[in-house]
Amino acid sequence: MSNSLVHLVDDDDAVRTTLARLLVLSGYEVREYASGAELLDAADGLEGGCILLDLNMPETGGLAVRQALKDRSIDIPVIIMTGAGDSVPPLDGGVASVIRKPFRRAELVSLLDRIFAESHPTAKAP
Repeated sequence: MSNSLVHLVDDDDAVRTTLARLLVLSGYEVREYASGAELLDAADGLEGGCILLDLNMPETGGLAVRQALKDRSIDIPVIIMTGAGDSVPPLDGGVASVIRKPFRRAELVSLLDRIFAESHPTAKAP
């Protein structure tokens, strides 16, 4: 299990590619998923880390993905990414934080560092 693994879920190819590059340059290992359904197909084999999950996606949106993970007892911290005009969902036990797009690299990296420190206290940030 990698303590610096980010499961990146966003249906927008350009956003996903840009975020993946940013995360890799910041020292994170990244696995990309083009949809909520794609993440859920791989969910039983997830190797820990953190999930960076877009809220608004066609078919299986972020909240539905989070609920499906919860229903399967998959306990990985989730950061919900949401657009500036979206209403922010209330945080439940599995949602570690919400970050509004567009965000700065430093804001995302700081948030990930905090989430990894809280969920893996003996791990070091990348």
